[in-house]
Amino acid sequence: MVTPPDPPKISRINVMRVTIDIPDANTTLAKAYPVCLAKKGVPWSVSLDEWAKQSGVYVIHHAGCIKYVGKTVGPTDRGFATRVREEFRETSHIYSKLMTLTAPPNIMVSFVAATEIEKMVSVEGMPLPPFVKVDIFEAAAIAAYEPEFQQIYDGRLRNHLEKVVTHQPTLDAMMSAYRGSKKKLP
Repeated sequence: MVTPPDPPKISRINVMRVTIDIPDANTTLAKAYPVCLAKKGVPWSVSLDEWAKQSGVYVIHHAGCIKYVGKTVGPTDRGFATRVREEFRETSHIYSKLMTLTAPPNIMVSFVAATEIEKMVSVEGMPLPPFVKVDIFEAAAIAAYEPEFQQIYDGRLRNHLEKVVTHQPTLDAMMSAYRGSKKKLP
Protein backbone atom coordinates (compact mmCIF):
# COMPACT_ATOMS: atom_id res chain seq x y z
CA MET A 1 0.00 0.00 0.00
CA VAL A 2 1.32 3.41 -1.00
CA THR A 3 0.95 6.24 1.47
CA PRO A 4 -0.16 9.53 -0.10
CA PRO A 5 2.21 12.44 0.43
CA ASP A 6 1.46 14.94 3.15
CA PRO A 7 -0.62 17.85 1.92
CA PRO A 8 1.35 21.06 1.42
CA LYS A 9 1.49 23.30 4.44
CA ILE A 10 -0.59 26.40 4.01
CA SER A 11 0.70 29.50 5.69
CA ARG A 12 -1.96 30.88 7.98
CA ILE A 13 -1.96 34.31 9.54
CA ASN A 14 -2.18 33.90 13.27
CA VAL A 15 -2.85 37.54 14.04
CA MET A 16 -3.96 40.44 11.91
CA ARG A 17 -4.17 43.80 13.61
CA VAL A 18 -5.92 46.78 12.04
CA THR A 19 -5.56 50.23 13.56
CA ILE A 20 -7.82 53.03 12.37
CA ASP A 21 -7.30 56.68 13.19
CA ILE A 22 -10.61 58.49 12.68
CA PRO A 23 -10.18 62.26 12.95
CA ASP A 24 -12.61 64.09 15.20
CA ALA A 25 -15.65 65.33 13.31
CA ASN A 26 -14.67 69.00 13.45
CA THR A 27 -11.35 68.21 11.75
CA THR A 28 -13.09 66.20 9.04
CA LEU A 29 -15.64 68.95 8.40
CA ALA A 30 -13.09 71.80 8.41
CA LYS A 31 -12.54 71.81 4.64
CA ALA A 32 -15.96 71.57 3.04
CA TYR A 33 -17.64 72.37 -0.23
CA PRO A 34 -21.20 73.72 -0.60
CA VAL A 35 -23.32 71.45 -2.77
CA CYS A 36 -26.82 72.02 -4.13
CA LEU A 37 -29.40 69.43 -5.07
CA ALA A 38 -29.38 68.29 -8.70
CA LYS A 39 -32.91 68.53 -10.08
CA LYS A 40 -33.77 66.84 -13.38
CA GLY A 41 -33.22 69.06 -16.39
CA VAL A 42 -31.34 71.73 -14.44
CA PRO A 43 -27.59 72.16 -15.07
CA TRP A 44 -25.56 71.18 -12.03
CA SER A 45 -21.96 71.84 -11.23
CA VAL A 46 -19.88 72.06 -8.12
CA SER A 47 -16.24 72.97 -7.67
CA LEU A 48 -14.36 70.30 -5.73
CA ASP A 49 -10.89 71.60 -6.49
CA GLU A 50 -8.13 69.04 -6.78
CA TRP A 51 -10.30 66.35 -5.16
CA ALA A 52 -12.80 66.00 -8.04
CA LYS A 53 -11.21 62.88 -9.56
CA GLN A 54 -9.82 61.45 -6.32
CA SER A 55 -11.01 58.35 -4.47
CA GLY A 56 -11.80 58.28 -0.77
CA VAL A 57 -14.56 58.87 1.77
CA TYR A 58 -16.97 61.82 1.70
CA VAL A 59 -19.06 63.26 4.52
CA ILE A 60 -22.33 65.12 3.83
CA HIS A 61 -23.21 67.56 6.61
CA HIS A 62 -25.61 70.39 7.33
CA ALA A 63 -25.68 72.92 10.16
CA GLY A 64 -22.96 71.08 12.08
CA CYS A 65 -24.68 67.70 11.91
CA ILE A 66 -23.27 64.80 9.89
CA LYS A 67 -25.96 63.39 7.65
CA TYR A 68 -24.24 60.72 5.53
CA VAL A 69 -20.85 59.05 5.04
CA GLY A 70 -19.99 57.31 1.77
CA LYS A 71 -17.07 56.22 -0.37
CA THR A 72 -16.07 56.80 -3.96
CA VAL A 73 -14.14 53.58 -4.53
CA GLY A 74 -15.65 50.35 -5.68
CA PRO A 75 -15.81 48.19 -8.79
CA THR A 76 -15.99 51.26 -11.03
CA ASP A 77 -13.76 53.54 -8.89
CA ARG A 78 -15.78 56.71 -9.40
CA GLY A 79 -14.17 59.98 -8.42
CA PHE A 80 -15.41 62.34 -5.72
CA ALA A 81 -17.25 64.68 -8.14
CA THR A 82 -19.08 61.81 -9.86
CA ARG A 83 -20.12 60.23 -6.57
CA VAL A 84 -21.33 63.54 -5.10
CA ARG A 85 -23.37 64.17 -8.26
CA GLU A 86 -24.96 60.72 -7.89
CA GLU A 87 -25.89 61.38 -4.24
CA PHE A 88 -27.45 64.79 -4.94
CA ARG A 89 -29.58 63.90 -7.97
CA GLU A 90 -33.29 63.17 -7.75
CA THR A 91 -32.87 59.40 -8.21
CA SER A 92 -30.52 59.09 -5.22
CA HIS A 93 -31.48 56.93 -2.25
CA ILE A 94 -30.95 59.92 0.08
CA TYR A 95 -32.41 62.69 -2.10
CA SER A 96 -35.73 62.85 -0.22
CA LYS A 97 -33.83 63.31 3.04
CA LEU A 98 -31.56 65.96 1.53
CA MET A 99 -34.70 67.81 0.33
CA THR A 100 -35.78 68.32 3.95
CA LEU A 101 -32.64 70.31 4.80
CA THR A 102 -33.28 74.04 4.75
CA ALA A 103 -30.86 76.58 3.33
CA PRO A 104 -29.21 78.62 4.61
CA PRO A 105 -26.99 77.09 5.79
CA ASN A 106 -25.78 75.22 2.72
CA ILE A 107 -25.49 71.47 2.54
CA MET A 108 -21.77 70.79 2.70
CA VAL A 109 -19.55 67.89 1.66
CA SER A 110 -16.12 67.13 3.10
CA PHE A 111 -13.65 64.64 1.73
CA VAL A 112 -10.90 62.37 3.06
CA ALA A 113 -8.69 61.24 0.17
CA ALA A 114 -7.58 57.62 -0.20
CA THR A 115 -3.98 58.80 0.07
CA GLU A 116 -4.75 60.16 3.55
CA ILE A 117 -6.75 57.06 4.49
CA GLU A 118 -3.73 54.95 3.54
CA LYS A 119 -1.90 56.65 6.45
CA MET A 120 -4.86 56.39 8.86
CA VAL A 121 -5.52 52.65 8.43
CA SER A 122 -2.52 50.55 9.35
CA VAL A 123 -2.41 46.79 9.14
CA GLU A 124 -0.05 44.27 10.73
CA GLY A 125 0.08 40.65 9.66
CA MET A 126 -0.81 41.02 5.99
CA PRO A 127 -1.00 43.67 3.30
CA LEU A 128 -4.32 45.23 2.33
CA PRO A 129 -4.97 47.04 -0.94
CA PRO A 130 -5.90 50.74 -0.71
CA PHE A 131 -9.56 50.20 -1.69
CA VAL A 132 -10.01 47.79 1.25
CA LYS A 133 -8.55 50.41 3.59
CA VAL A 134 -11.11 52.88 2.23
CA ASP A 135 -13.91 50.36 2.96
CA ILE A 136 -12.61 49.90 6.52
CA PHE A 137 -12.29 53.65 7.07
CA GLU A 138 -15.82 54.28 5.77
CA ALA A 139 -17.32 51.67 8.12
CA ALA A 140 -15.38 53.06 11.09
CA ALA A 141 -16.37 56.65 10.21
CA ILE A 142 -20.04 55.65 10.10
CA ALA A 143 -19.71 54.06 13.54
CA ALA A 144 -17.77 57.04 14.94
CA TYR A 145 -19.81 59.89 13.44
CA GLU A 146 -23.28 58.24 13.62
CA PRO A 147 -24.69 60.00 10.53
CA GLU A 148 -28.37 60.90 10.80
CA PHE A 149 -29.28 59.27 7.45
CA GLN A 150 -27.52 56.01 8.34
CA GLN A 151 -29.14 54.72 11.48
CA ILE A 152 -27.75 51.26 10.78
CA TYR A 153 -27.52 50.26 14.41
CA ASP A 154 -31.06 51.12 15.51
CA GLY A 155 -32.69 48.02 14.02
CA ARG A 156 -29.92 45.69 15.10
CA LEU A 157 -29.91 47.12 18.62
CA ARG A 158 -33.70 46.83 18.90
CA ASN A 159 -33.59 43.20 17.69
CA HIS A 160 -30.99 42.36 20.30
CA LEU A 161 -32.79 44.19 23.12
CA GLU A 162 -36.09 42.47 22.27
CA LYS A 163 -34.44 39.18 23.19
CA VAL A 164 -33.65 40.34 26.71
CA VAL A 165 -36.18 43.11 27.46
CA THR A 166 -39.76 41.87 27.40
CA HIS A 167 -41.46 44.95 28.88
CA GLN A 168 -42.42 47.09 25.83
CA PRO A 169 -42.38 50.52 27.59
CA THR A 170 -38.89 49.77 28.93
CA LEU A 171 -37.71 48.73 25.46
CA ASP A 172 -39.19 51.91 23.93
CA ALA A 173 -37.55 54.06 26.64
CA MET A 174 -34.17 52.40 26.05
CA MET A 175 -34.37 53.00 22.29
CA SER A 176 -35.45 56.60 22.87
CA ALA A 177 -32.52 57.18 25.22
CA TYR A 178 -30.16 55.65 22.65
CA ARG A 179 -31.46 57.91 19.88
CA GLY A 180 -31.30 60.93 22.19
CA SER A 181 -27.64 60.27 22.89
CA LYS A 182 -26.65 60.83 19.24
CA LYS A 183 -23.86 63.35 18.95
CA LYS A 184 -24.41 66.81 17.52
CA LEU A 185 -21.34 68.84 16.77
CA PRO A 186 -20.81 72.14 18.61
